[in-house]
Amino acid sequence: MTSSPILDLAGLTLEVNHLARGVRFYTQVLGLHLRRHDPAAGVAEFTVNPHQTLTLWQPITRQASDERLAPLRPRGASHLHYAWQIEPDDLDACKPLLDAHGLEWQEIDLGTPDAPDRTLYFFDPFGHGLELRGVNRADARRPHFPPQPVDRPEFALPVMGLREVALAFGDYAGMRERLPGAYGFALAKEQPDRNFAQFTLGPEAEPDGDGTPRRWLYAWDPQVGLADMLGGDHALVRFYADVEAVARRVKAEGLPCIQDAHGLAVRDPEGHVFEFVAPT
Repeated sequence: MTSSPILDLAGLTLEVNHLARGVRFYTQVLGLHLRRHDPAAGVAEFTVNPHQTLTLWQPITRQASDERLAPLRPRGASHLHYAWQIEPDDLDACKPLLDAHGLEWQEIDLGTPDAPDRTLYFFDPFGHGLELRGVNRADARRPHFPPQPVDRPEFALPVMGLREVALAFGDYAGMRERLPGAYGFALAKEQPDRNFAQFTLGPEAEPDGDGTPRRWLYAWDPQVGLADMLGGDHALVRFYADVEAVARRVKAEGLPCIQDAHGLAVRDPEGHVFEFVAPT
């Protein structure tokens, strides 16, 4: 089996309709470090940990949120479901923190009676669906950048990093062929009862669940998932990768792309824009 050139999840960009409200939410509830806040550009960038970022874009008419990527017409994701990694023992402590911030949450066990895998789901002010999921940092299934605890304020959720991102694809069959073929994503599993594919963000496909610290790309057709969450439309997601290996695939497929010193950016036929950068 050919090894995947995709190494890990580097960051994602969300679309918001009120930048200041987004900055308050992600600094106060998640405790993220604000490293850029440019209201004139409609952009806020946060450091999640030393290897991951989260960005907010408030669209402004006749203005590109990112001049470099402008030829690909990117947008921040709408109604995106994505997940955060936490220590399993911190899950219960997150409930009163969510209550204190006035956020409704739902707990779902994704495991089995012998191996529970409890998660918490809640929404940000813009309809993005967030999930808190415990990871076993001693698990042998280690991502390129293993999760590590990060100091957060006492009032913030003790998140370590981004775990997964879920995207919607109108043409599920086309996605199922294109993501492995045109980019090299490693298909790990499909659900038997719905159009839902799981891609391991690493060199080999691996099983999800059971506390794996691996990171994931989920892809499904438009549907309502667990806890009433949706896959994101027109998402902008950044991955660590062997950039040259992905570029060869993308150019062979004829997909619109930009390749420069920053890495590779590609516009998918469904309107998502994927960035691929080398790990540093």
